[in-house]
Amino acid sequence: MHIRFHLIYNRRSPKQVSPFVFVSRLYVLLPLVLLGLVSCGGSPVQPVRPSDQGIDARVRSWVEQGDYLTAARQYLDAARTAAPDQRPALRLKAAALLEQGELWDQLQPVLASIDTRTLNDAQQIRHLLLSVRLDLAEGRSEAALQKLQAIHNPELLPDHGYRYYQLRAMAYAMRGNALEAARQLIWLDGLLDDPQQRLENQYRIWEQLSTLTDQALEQLRTSPPPDPLSGWMELLQITRQSHGDRQEWMRQLANWRNRYPGHAAESALLPDLLGQLEQLTARPQHIAVLLPFSGRASESAAALRDGMLAAWYEEQPVETSLRFYDTGGDAMLLWSVYQQAVDDGADFVIGPLLKESIQQLSQSGLLPVPVMALNQISTEPENDLPLYQFGLAPEDEARQAAQRIFSDGHQYVVSLVPDNPWGERVFTAFASAFGDLGGEVLETGHYPPRTADFKKPIERTLNLDDSKRRHNALQRLLGEKLNYEPRRRQDVEAVFILGFPQQARQLRPQLRFHHAGDLPVYSTSHVYAATSDPGLDRDMDGLLFCDIPWVLDTGGRWAEKRQMLASVWPVRSKRFQRLFALGYDAWQVTPWLGTLNMPGFAKYPGATGVLTLDEHKRLHRTLEWAQFRRGIPQKLTHSETSVSMEGRHESQKNRGPGRSPGL
Repeated sequence: MHIRFHLIYNRRSPKQVSPFVFVSRLYVLLPLVLLGLVSCGGSPVQPVRPSDQGIDARVRSWVEQGDYLTAARQYLDAARTAAPDQRPALRLKAAALLEQGELWDQLQPVLASIDTRTLNDAQQIRHLLLSVRLDLAEGRSEAALQKLQAIHNPELLPDHGYRYYQLRAMAYAMRGNALEAARQLIWLDGLLDDPQQRLENQYRIWEQLSTLTDQALEQLRTSPPPDPLSGWMELLQITRQSHGDRQEWMRQLANWRNRYPGHAAESALLPDLLGQLEQLTARPQHIAVLLPFSGRASESAAALRDGMLAAWYEEQPVETSLRFYDTGGDAMLLWSVYQQAVDDGADFVIGPLLKESIQQLSQSGLLPVPVMALNQISTEPENDLPLYQFGLAPEDEARQAAQRIFSDGHQYVVSLVPDNPWGERVFTAFASAFGDLGGEVLETGHYPPRTADFKKPIERTLNLDDSKRRHNALQRLLGEKLNYEPRRRQDVEAVFILGFPQQARQLRPQLRFHHAGDLPVYSTSHVYAATSDPGLDRDMDGLLFCDIPWVLDTGGRWAEKRQMLASVWPVRSKRFQRLFALGYDAWQVTPWLGTLNMPGFAKYPGATGVLTLDEHKRLHRTLEWAQFRRGIPQKLTHSETSVSMEGRHESQKNRGPGRSPGL
């Protein structure tokens, strides 16, 4: 391992290298079997006339050209002059071609033109399956499933049920029933002999089960575990749990093989997954780290560097060289530093940190070496540009706060946010996400960022100022002093606040003083200084907030790493804990970036949260939730989350169609 620091500013011309893009498999197999079904029937085989042979040859020619409409017309034209008993078979052949070409508008009238009463049993099955496929193409999954109930013994069909299970899987997937879709695909898997078709089908099983939560997989598995479906679910579970630890995954796989000997996944999916992971999870050999070690962000850069080094010392990969480059504070020099790193042999770049520098790379049009920036910008880079963005984006936290508030059963909220660009940007993300869920932000109070007195924005947000005005008007009218207690608006169900510890420690008690102590209060990680201080934080008791595992863990793996760093950098580790965690994850997730689009590997459990990758190569974090109790953040358990979900359903049930406005 080599670690070097460079301060280099040198312009070079970039070179174009296409990034690796993982392409997910298509969900639906091409319906080739249907043509085989069409040729099978219950009636005696009729001699083929020369004209029939000519039609089939013309049809094959048009199909080879991809013109399924003209191919189908050959059979439809022939049906017009054919004997009455031959017309259904010809029209069914035409319908099969239209389905194969996904020509749904043309398929519907052809199917409607066939009098099903004249069909034999085999022809009726073919007509039924084509009708089901049309229903699915037009979004009628329930109708499709109802029609398929007419088939009682699919294994007796000419294709032994291949088409039946394929269509049922499509219907259940369309309805969001991943478990039943996977069950149908498992039945289908037993009918496939072609290795490529079997591999594609097993990836569909994997994709469907990947949509289930860990809790759902655990509850749905049978015990003892002899059945194939449980084997699939447990395989997905151990893959998720050991993601990022290849040795642990291999150990768990060995145990899984003992519990499920001869499981179908051994024949196709597992060998393919292992082969892909060998290619995708190889750590780059020469990593360049571009950070502003001089300038206004030098302390943040040092914390990120220390987090990376902590991760490296754990792994100590002798085959990887690590070089640090100072990007300074001038974004215009970033490209020359990047190019110097490429010239020095870098095959992967971590950084830069400053948004202006990331913007420079995003506008370059050419990145010879992939980059994982340690921040996020608002503009969208070109999709084929190998530029990943990984940062502690507060917008992600605001969206998760919106999801949490709504899942806890609160539809109507008020908010208190700082009156500055940061507050506006983060609140916009919250309000947009909350509105998409069906919630409503009734009122938003803006406070000066450096204030300690939140009286006016709180009174305005809770309509207490209106209540006071009504009281004063009534006193003037009656000419005497009235006993009075302000009444806040009654339609609000929760409060969302944005701020840092100094503001949150004042906001929470002032909300109590202004008659809102009964309302649940939610926020983001910014309210917590990441270091426990019960004396100062006791005023925030009851406040719920999301934060990274590194900060909230009190006795697990992240707590141990946090304590280790505190012994080495006691001052900096307290101030920059979340940046340490970001640096740690930046090193750890690098070899797994190519797998984050793969079913079963789409979530990486890191120090900064569970990481996922979107279509724009942005890494997003799913955080954990905690609540201040006696001044100490207490991480919420899964059972507390489940209670919240029950509370939401009960709240919606009791709320009725409208809401009660405040007086």
